[in-house]
Amino acid sequence: MIKTTDIRYQQLKTLQAQYDAWAEQFRQKSGWVVIPAEQAARCPVVFTNEDRTEIELYEWQNDPPADYFLYINVKTRQATTWTGAILGSVGFGRVWRDNFGGTRQSITVYGTNGRTYHGTYYKSSGDYARIKAAKYQKLPPGTPDPRD
Repeated sequence: MIKTTDIRYQQLKTLQAQYDAWAEQFRQKSGWVVIPAEQAARCPVVFTNEDRTEIELYEWQNDPPADYFLYINVKTRQATTWTGAILGSVGFGRVWRDNFGGTRQSITVYGTNGRTYHGTYYKSSGDYARIKAAKYQKLPPGTPDPRD
């Protein structure tokens, strides 16, 4: 896993803001940003998918989200970002059918950020899942329970 410093994170967020400001000129009425290939070559800012992943991992570790959208690798039993960076291990629960005939599965994600999440893996629709942080987090050994 990439270990990003606070300074590097701020540099990446600045790059992202510059890229987003430049890309805004290509926003469609639908809300999507579609950049023609000939224009992409003229982009004044180099901001890659690896940079986006580094930001995502930093935020996952340093500001754990309450809910999240991620991808499931069934073979390795891992939760990942869309670029494949590991966010945690996955425990699979029961499978059920939704009202439209799709297959869904309950999951528990044990995040690399130390948090536990529960959610739904949309098995028949792709390899993605939506998760929410568990109400009560398992505390490291020796940590006093704040509910006491």
